[in-house]
Order: sequence, then structure tokens, then C-alpha cells
Amino acid sequence: MIHAGAGSMRFLVGIALVLAISACTGPHPRSKPPVATEPAVVVAPAPIERIEPLPAQEQPGPLQPGSVWQRLRTRFALGGCAYSDAVLREARRYTRSSQHFSATWQAAMPSLLLVLQEIERHDLPGEFALLPYVESNYRSLPARGKGPAGIWQLMGRTAVDHGLKVGRDLDQRLDLLTSTEVALALIERYDREFSDWRLASMAFNAGEYRLKRALGSASTTLLDAQRLAQLNLSSTTHQHLIRLLALSCIVAEPERFGVDLPQAGADDLLVQVTPAAAIDLRLAASLAGVDMEEVLRFNMAWSGQSSPRGPASRLLLPATAADRLQLALTDFPVSLLGAWHARRIDVAGTPAEFAARLGITAKVLAQANRLDVDAPLASGRLLLLPGTDPDVADAGDPQVHAIKPGDTLSAIARRYQVRLAELLRWNGMTAHSVLRPGRNLRIRAPAH
Repeated sequence: MIHAGAGSMRFLVGIALVLAISACTGPHPRSKPPVATEPAVVVAPAPIERIEPLPAQEQPGPLQPGSVWQRLRTRFALGGCAYSDAVLREARRYTRSSQHFSATWQAAMPSLLLVLQEIERHDLPGEFALLPYVESNYRSLPARGKGPAGIWQLMGRTAVDHGLKVGRDLDQRLDLLTSTEVALALIERYDREFSDWRLASMAFNAGEYRLKRALGSASTTLLDAQRLAQLNLSSTTHQHLIRLLALSCIVAEPERFGVDLPQAGADDLLVQVTPAAAIDLRLAASLAGVDMEEVLRFNMAWSGQSSPRGPASRLLLPATAADRLQLALTDFPVSLLGAWHARRIDVAGTPAEFAARLGITAKVLAQANRLDVDAPLASGRLLLLPGTDPDVADAGDPQVHAIKPGDTLSAIARRYQVRLAELLRWNGMTAHSVLRPGRNLRIRAPAH
């Protein structure tokens, strides 16, 4: 990773000189699973180890549209289209709607670029960059109850055992970078145990203990496709591997399936910004010039008002937005980063007049709201103000919101840092439901 400015780290998931780099940067992933039938003794399961993030290393050069797929192809090692007829059937199922398939990868592109950079840093087969698509369609899904979460769909116990924080205010399974570091370290560990990338993928789905029981005294390294398909594992686990290979088949031969793979653009590059102190996400969105949804899209790990404090405090944003945020932070008071809230002003005025009442400079208030210092502010305008929202502070951790005139579902979702889809589900509503002032709206998941 390469730092951009004093407080940001660019994930230059660039796409350049791939063939030259892969030819001179250490061992290439194994090209094919070996085939043989000699029995071998299965070793006892390894104890759970705490996985620490690897140190940052310099990555390939600047972004070049289109070459992300070539970077993947040069690292493929598991067999792809030639592996079995089941792989081809699954590839055709994935691409029944080639437009939908391409659209989902376009949406996933920023996360794919980040994961691919880590795949290259760990020197793993390219197929594992496709694994989050199998797990979650590359969506950072929050957990339901004690279920899995994030693009890698890590279980809570697994995540905690390997050093991630899983709680109400912070769930690092939803942190793109941190969860990817743990997921790839797990895959490496499974390969060391089973000496077969296919088995490593199956262990990621089924767990190493279940896979060891299924293998029994069979070889952990010399299973052909037919024998591997006969292992006493769930159909879900077998299908998990087939889907991974099917995706690699499509990426390897997109024309075979009538697929136009999307190209990577400049704003698909995610840049890490590390503020000097915890920053309110509303403030970050405003300074970056993006909607709150854009901030949450790549920073789902924390559900509170601010990113985590201390050295882990960081935000991932598209390159242009990250540059704007980084520039704004250069002269923004560190002491005012922590808590901001949105309020509708009840009188007209200017940023200078409101700033004087708040005890801050007009420049800071204008910067936080992306306004000119002398801009006229009409009564009823929504303004970002420093400090905690009194309505929320007085209620502690509110479970409901009293609907007021002018409220909208999207504004309420942004205010309480919840996803609109969740807000609708908790209240049995649709996007077209009418809000009636005076009624209460549930803004937290119902207790079970």
C-alpha cells in the first residue's frame, strides 16, 4: 500500500505491468490440482491462531482500464472450464442474463480491486478474488443474529478468534480490508494443512474439522475431481467449489458465454483516509462531497456516529472523494472532527451568524456544509452542526423516532445510521409508504 498525503493510504489497485511482475515476484500459484490415489495420514487440526495484518508493501503501478481481468487470469490455478461438466453447467447458469452478470461485477469493482491487490500480496491463486462473489455477490452484508457477515461471510466466532472485533458499535467483518486480510490468511492456512487449493476453498465453507472428518484416511493432496466430489460433505460445500470454478471459467473465456466484463475506472480505486482523530461520518461525507450512503457503502464496519478511535480509525472512499476529504482535513480543527448532527434551522441567517452562536469560526461551519461563508441560509434549511444531536442524546440509545412534518424515510435512515431497506423491514413498510406525523417509527432491529 502507498500512503497518499500525511493521513491517507492509497490502495493503488492499479493494473499495469502484470505479466512482467508475475514473472519476477516469487513463486506462482500451483497450476493444476495433482491426481493420484496413494493414501496419506491426516494430521490433527491445527490450533486456532490469531492472525495479524501483514505489513503494507508496494503494489503494481497506476490504474489501467480493463486489465483487472487479465491480472486475474494470469493467477488462475484451479482448473476452470476443464475441471468438470458441472463447472460448465454452473457457468451457463451464472450467465443466463449476461447483462445482469456484468452489472453485478461493475458494482463490485471497487471491492474486487482491493481484494485483488491483497491476493497479489499474498501470492494466492486468482480464483480466490472471486470467492466473495460466491459468498455474498461482493456485498458487505450485516449479520442476522449470530449468522455470518461481510463480503467473506465470516462467522462471528471465527472472526473473534482471529483478532477481529465483533460488536454492536463495530463489526470488523464488514471492514473490507481487515476482513480480507483474515479471510486470505485462513485460506493460506488451509492450504498448508491440505496441500490443495480446492480443499482450502472447501474448508473455508465447511470448516477444517468437518473437512478432515470427510477425508478420513484419504490423501489430502491427491484427489481427482471425481473422488473429491464423493467426499461426505454437504451439497452446499461441493457447490461452493463448483461455483468458484465456474466464475473463473467465465472470466477466463467471457466470449464463450457472451459476457462483456466491465472495465475498471478511476473512481473504482479505493483510497484509505486516516484522520488525525475519530471523524463523524456525516462530516466525512460532507467534506468529501458525497452522500452518506457512499461513505457507508465502503465503511459498514461501524454503526455509530464515528469511525473507531486510535490507529484503526480509517475510511475507504473512491479516489476523487478521498482526495477532497484529505484536502479538507488539512486545515479542519482536529478537536471538532468527532461529533456533528443535522438540524433544520428555524430562522434565516448566514454561516457567520450561526457560527458565532455555536462558538466556532464561520469558515469551519461553511466548510462542514460546503457553503460560502457569506451564503444566505433560509429558514428550514438542513444544516450540519457540531456536537451531539440533543434529541438523540436525551434519549440515550433510542429505539423509535417520532415522525415530524417534513421527515422522509431516507433522511431518517441517514440520521440514525441504518440502511433504508432495514428501516422498511423493521416497520413493515415499502419505499412508497406515507409517513404520518406523530407516529413512532422503529429505528433499531426488534429484540428477539
